Amino acid sequence: GCVGFALLFALQPALAARYPSFGTVQTTNSSGVLNAVINNTASSTNLFDYRVQADLANLIETLQVNDTDIRVVVFSSFPDMTFPTALLWNISRLPQATIAMVEGRARGIGNEFLMSCDMRFSTTSPSVLLAQLEPSFGFNPGCGGAMYLSNLIGRGRALEYVLSATDIDAVTAEKFGWINRAFDTSAAMKEYVHTLAKRIALFPPAGINGTKFGVNAVSRPSREVIVQKAMTIVDMLAASPASQAYGARFVKATNNQSIGELELNYGQALLGLYNVTEEELKN
Repeated sequence: GCVGFALLFALQPALAARYPSFGTVQTTNSSGVLNAVINNTASSTNLFDYRVQADLANLIETLQVNDTDIRVVVFSSFPDMTFPTALLWNISRLPQATIAMVEGRARGIGNEFLMSCDMRFSTTSPSVLLAQLEPSFGFNPGCGGAMYLSNLIGRGRALEYVLSATDIDAVTAEKFGWINRAFDTSAAMKEYVHTLAKRIALFPPAGINGTKFGVNAVSRPSREVIVQKAMTIVDMLAASPASQAYGARFVKATNNQSIGELELNYGQALLGLYNVTEEELKN
């Protein structure tokens, strides 16, 4: 089972993994492009849990000191990944170009994972739904999701989608700039991303890293702001009986499991937890 660790260790044998390995991130390396597939077999919905976080943290530490052999990192996951702060920040500051491919749900920290990557590509499948759902629980997106979105799609649209915890489909996300492009098929997306990654990998690392540094300087929230924002979540939850009550209803409705209609279709299902229907909102 420790496929992820074996491959990462081969990539940089001098660097020991800081965290236990769960084998949830499987990597292959070809011509300067590292393909990292997130496959959490312990979760039926490929949940972004402590196992994935530990394996990603080990991978990111390896990549931070290996900016010559690897020039592009392509992240993908088995379909329907229901995608903490330091981890996603470190992804955004990697010297390599990072590309995410999306074929399923990515809400909450899943969407923040996408935001931390340099580029995002998707299929137009109805399974692709993106959202920041945190306001429906009474707190803010703690890893910078809303801040990244305001730069990508504008302040008004970011607030429209984040404050309402509304899902966005791939076609609309492409139109607004939430993602780079949406493709009709998985094969077309993967072919485009493969060609793009191989082209970028041709170029000297200094050009990739330097360009990212300049773009990040004007498009990414500062580390201090993200850390401060993340620290407010615990205080907000502790001070809000309404948030605690909603959380209790959510746990009861999902039976404390990350699989089921409510989790997969949260954008619509959350209304039921507030005892209201779509029709009632329109009246």
